[in-house]
Amino acid sequence: MSNMGRPPKSLQQKILSGSRIRDDRDEESQVANAAVDLGMPPCPLWVNKEAKKHWDTLGPVLVQAGLLSVVDGDVFGLHCDNVAAYGKAMDKLQALDSWVEKTPNGFQVQAAWLQIRNKLQEQMIKTAREFGLTPAARSGVKVNKQQQLNLLGAEVATNPENDVYNNYGMRQS
Repeated sequence: MSNMGRPPKSLQQKILSGSRIRDDRDEESQVANAAVDLGMPPCPLWVNKEAKKHWDTLGPVLVQAGLLSVVDGDVFGLHCDNVAAYGKAMDKLQALDSWVEKTPNGFQVQAAWLQIRNKLQEQMIKTAREFGLTPAARSGVKVNKQQQLNLLGAEVATNPENDVYNNYGMRQS
């Protein structure tokens, strides 16, 4: 029988979302999470070049948000690998005629690359949820707003020295 109800949240997700943490239920999680340091995990050797680009781009952002620890390397590597494989599958499906193949009997069937792409989409969404990368997973996470704005470059944008229109004046009629 499958598990019914919501999937369990990690202690880190509970802390970020401001959920109540019960000592009688979450004590083991608190001890386990205290022993795990937040930080960029070492990249697994099996991660290919395309997946490494995603690793280098997304990893530091997740560390800064407090969602990636040094022991999450393999699961995060799987996510990065799925993203790279998805890109390869989409490259194979650029032409419209590559979405359908013909069987030896002449029937049209869905192309194998399309099936691979669909499976990779499912896997990417599942692993993305583990790191709070989907809107639903992120909806309950509360973080420091200034920290989030700095991730988006707000510090640079609000600095008057960086205003490209600083030298322009108001037009007089």
